[in-house]
Amino acid sequence: MELLFLSFFSSGMQKPLLALAACGLLLPAAQAQTERGAKLLGVSVGNLSYSRTKYSGSAFSAALHPTAAYFLADNLALGAGLNLSYGRQRSNGAQYYREFGYGLAPFVRYYLPGSSRHRVFGEVGADVGRTHYRGLDYRPVIGPGTWDYYTRSAGTFGYHGTLGYNFFLTPNAALEASAGYYRVAHDPIFNPRHVVDVRLGFSVLLPASGSN
Repeated sequence: MELLFLSFFSSGMQKPLLALAACGLLLPAAQAQTERGAKLLGVSVGNLSYSRTKYSGSAFSAALHPTAAYFLADNLALGAGLNLSYGRQRSNGAQYYREFGYGLAPFVRYYLPGSSRHRVFGEVGADVGRTHYRGLDYRPVIGPGTWDYYTRSAGTFGYHGTLGYNFFLTPNAALEASAGYYRVAHDPIFNPRHVVDVRLGFSVLLPASGSN
């Protein structure tokens, strides 16, 4: 399972990124579009981490975030993204857990006015989803303890605020980087989490109908 998931992030993600890049390169050479009626398509990767210690074992996490948005007014977009996440932790013994999450993240994004290749934006939104857990844990009881498999799932709800930056490779295709505060609650295993997540990705802005 872990090898398949790692393979997905190392090779499978290349296809959507290349597809978005090709789409951006084929668009007409017009000024970067954040005007009313334009559309945004993007994909980013976040929550990437890996650690390994001699006594505690190893841990890995990653998340994929496809997004789409529509500009209701110049520089102001309303959209939604998918949150797809995976994490696992394994001790040097038999103890481990895995988690897989999915959810929807509606957002509002505003770009600072400008016409250069460098564009800055702010974003606020909500995060609603569900996370599934599976693990093996040591359960102490009266007398000898026992190893116990468990599966759990829980709904999650949170919100976020993000600052981001686009660098336009072409008038309509841009690299994207963002850093934001994310709060996720209603998790049965951990307390509500307060996370600063850095994401890297690629965006394509489709001009409004009739734009040159």
